[in-house]
Amino acid sequence: MVKDTVATTKDKKPLLKINIDQLVKKAQDSYAKKDQGLAKQLSTGKTISRSTEDKDYVMWNGGDHWKSLTSLKGLPFGRIVQISGKPDSGKSTHAMCFMKYAQDAGHLVILWDSERKFSAKRFDSKMNGRSEELVVVDTNKIIDGAKAVAQFVHAAKELDPNIKILIVWDSVGASLNSTEDREEEDYSQQPGVSAKENSYAIKKFNKLANRYMNKATGEETIATLIINQTYASIGMGAPTQIEKGGSEIYYLSSVIIQLSRKKDLTRVKGGDSYKYGIVSRAKVKKNHLFEEDESISEMDLVVSADGIHLAKDVKSFNDIKGWDDEEDTDE
Repeated sequence: MVKDTVATTKDKKPLLKINIDQLVKKAQDSYAKKDQGLAKQLSTGKTISRSTEDKDYVMWNGGDHWKSLTSLKGLPFGRIVQISGKPDSGKSTHAMCFMKYAQDAGHLVILWDSERKFSAKRFDSKMNGRSEELVVVDTNKIIDGAKAVAQFVHAAKELDPNIKILIVWDSVGASLNSTEDREEEDYSQQPGVSAKENSYAIKKFNKLANRYMNKATGEETIATLIINQTYASIGMGAPTQIEKGGSEIYYLSSVIIQLSRKKDLTRVKGGDSYKYGIVSRAKVKKNHLFEEDESISEMDLVVSADGIHLAKDVKSFNDIKGWDDEEDTDE
């Protein structure tokens, strides 16, 4: 039996009558010096690869699970990443961890807190974050929130054109469209209105990333993390969890990690039962940035007051640092 072989690029004879490398260089040379970053967007297929440099990510510095799930070092600048799931599954804890890691790297963090549940105490004392360096948009209106985030970005870029920014929207499901606070509501139009306004918001963040790409170097400077809820889609076959907010948010998210809580972790103290964490299942719902041959599609995590841990590494509550008896774990 003859084994099939795949010809490498070196084995293939060129079919075009023009030199591709010369074509790309000629097109790149048409850009001015100040736009060399834009010129770098012109290339050949063989040169396209995902960056492995730390500077191109809001790095995840809390263990191995993020890279195992996504093959990425963190949140890529210039992209939109979504973490979705049911309540109390670890979504906001992931967001707070990324916010802390972004601050550690000297990036500006803009939190759109549409759920109005951000805890400065937990962020500062458990995550070692700096709430005084965090800028917050405190509204649950979709259009108002998106515009306010953009105003923060524009102002920050005026003060420091090179500053890198992490935008966190927590959450899509808690954000209201422009008709939901009216006395007379047409409930039949609500999903459509929300989808349109969520589309406006997510496209606005995409435009901000494009606008503030460094045109001289081609370096991206804005990363966006979206926290979202899911609902059960009942139809033919087994029920599946679908992200809220409309199709645009799904399409424009390069990566979607879906979380589901499996169980509470408790211990008995003084005759009372105390919750010190949860076990959550992390599943890769979508990953358009993956380039490897295989990856872990699901894994179990322990979520506690101080962050995220691989479930296999946690044997008891003593393995979780920063937990105390007086404070419960949030999602």
